[in-house]
Amino acid sequence: MIRPLSCLLMPALLVAAPTPKNLSPAGTVERQIELFNAHDLEGFLALFAEDVEISEIPGTSAPTGKARLRELYAERFKANPDLHASAKAQMVSGSFVIQKEVIKGRAGKGEPLEALVIYQVKAGKIVKMWGLRE
Repeated sequence: MIRPLSCLLMPALLVAAPTPKNLSPAGTVERQIELFNAHDLEGFLALFAEDVEISEIPGTSAPTGKARLRELYAERFKANPDLHASAKAQMVSGSFVIQKEVIKGRAGKGEPLEALVIYQVKAGKIVKMWGLRE
């Protein structure tokens, strides 16, 4: 028999349950997009390693390290209040997550940006990120 009090407490216990310390690589990338879309800079940055390496394919280097990422995304979120990303396709192989992403809401840009992004995730943190776009 289920007691009425336990029925009332069960939802509270579910809400209060801790989230996993380390998400899977796919879960980390999914959470990163959720926080990007919420423009939650601190939550977004928490998913990146301090020494994250970011580059474009082919061969151009972009910001390296979380401090530079903070500057870049603080500016982007402020200048683009409607910025929103979505994943259209995903493939996971070990610590790598490959996604086709679409970014809408870029100020002054009519068309969405489509890009292929490769993430390497270790211990719940994005350690490397490569972008490929036309």
